Amino acid sequence: METRRTSDLLSYLVKKKQATSKELCTHLHCSISTLRRELLELEKRKLIRRTWGGAILNETTNMEYTYLQREASNIPEKKIISELARDFIAPGMCIFLDSSSTVLHLIPLLVKIPNLIIITNGLRTALKLSECQNESLKIYLTGGEVKLNASTVISNTLDPITSSFRFNAAFLSCRGLDHEGIYEANFNQAQIKKEMMNKAQEIVLLADETKFDSTHFFKIGDYYDYDAIVTNKKPPKIYHRIIEKNDIHLVYPTE
Repeated sequence: METRRTSDLLSYLVKKKQATSKELCTHLHCSISTLRRELLELEKRKLIRRTWGGAILNETTNMEYTYLQREASNIPEKKIISELARDFIAPGMCIFLDSSSTVLHLIPLLVKIPNLIIITNGLRTALKLSECQNESLKIYLTGGEVKLNASTVISNTLDPITSSFRFNAAFLSCRGLDHEGIYEANFNQAQIKKEMMNKAQEIVLLADETKFDSTHFFKIGDYYDYDAIVTNKKPPKIYHRIIEKNDIHLVYPTE
């Protein structure tokens, strides 16, 4: 079973790509012997490669670690983001939810809102929504290819669900963002998000603090494509300037 420490370690390496043992011990607040056990376990799972004095993520710059691993990481941060994102949703709206693990934490809040129409390309998202007791809720799952280890349906332009709906709002996560834009680690994921953005009146980006300063191959969009960014803590100053310049509504907890 993956512990919170293991999830934090993996999330850190996904962001940094490589790190020294000293750096990882400081980040995790653990001893070198504890770190060694964690690294051995991740190496057995072929997620990292141990090096002399540290570890490197097993990837060609853009490894997609599995959906369940992502779901288990940064849970407190995702819950904060979901609580804040809830304020963008009103009764009777038609919204799109992507297949991200962050969106899963929105579901307990959404099911209390009457007369929502929700379209998603997330298998686990659709399943959790289907278990709710809100009879006024309408749920649509996009059609297409199921992506292994991602709980995602990859649609194409011929899918009647994706081509028929227009959304009041789209709630999207990302794999990373830097000062030049927002990114995904997979081409198909990037394309479906771009398509959904074109169909939405309002686009809300959900990004926890680990997503900042993280660049990937596939760009989803520029900052001016988004209406709001919801995160769990105040971003670095450079992002404040970019967000303000692009007239984006920035939402994070205030102390």
